Amino acid sequence: MDTEVRYVDVDGEVVTTSLRQLDLQRASTALPVRQRRSHARQRHSSGRFWSATTRGHVPYESRLELDRLWLADFDPGVLWIASQPMWFVGFDEGVARRHAPDLLLTDERGSMTVVDVKPARFVKRPEVQAVFRWTARLCQAKGVRYEVWSGAEPVALANIRAFAVARRGIEAADLAAASAAGRTGMTVGQVEDLLTASGHPRGRLAITGLLWRGDWAVDMTTPVDGTSVINVEGARS
Repeated sequence: MDTEVRYVDVDGEVVTTSLRQLDLQRASTALPVRQRRSHARQRHSSGRFWSATTRGHVPYESRLELDRLWLADFDPGVLWIASQPMWFVGFDEGVARRHAPDLLLTDERGSMTVVDVKPARFVKRPEVQAVFRWTARLCQAKGVRYEVWSGAEPVALANIRAFAVARRGIEAADLAAASAAGRTGMTVGQVEDLLTASGHPRGRLAITGLLWRGDWAVDMTTPVDGTSVINVEGARS
């Protein structure tokens, strides 16, 4: 609990404290503690992800980290996403360590999850495992969930990216019409046909919006198309 924690709060103030005294609420909206710089022959693809959750851009350092951001943004239970939120600085059985986790996710209950994103082939390295074990102990001591993430099912990620077209700009009337027309067991195509026949030409976009929001669910293990069966009771939770 004496491990040093450093972060930059939402007002740009640099905070140095201990794990014991860390204000999780204040740290949950921390700004990135590492600056991302582009350079020739860099091995990672970094960038800025526009998040529907934060209504702003969240930096990322790799394609794998971007994939995890898509999952977080798609999850209706996640209320905030902070990237590279803090430094942990301290000693682990006599070894000096300094580590900045990749993400800090806050859910609707106020609970938090620290996420480290790392390809599976690197997770197996002893030096990486040692850092992750240390980070896990810090999180456990503070009552925060810890996750090491190495990738997701590609088809599910492709579906999420396809749903993202509906993250903003859909009329409430279109969403309401789609919600009223859909029933569990119908296909996406059947609902779209009903909406078109009733004078709602943006039916497919509205359906996609309900899927993005988690109001409806479909089988994410196959590419979602007109034959996909909806479940209006199966919202993600």
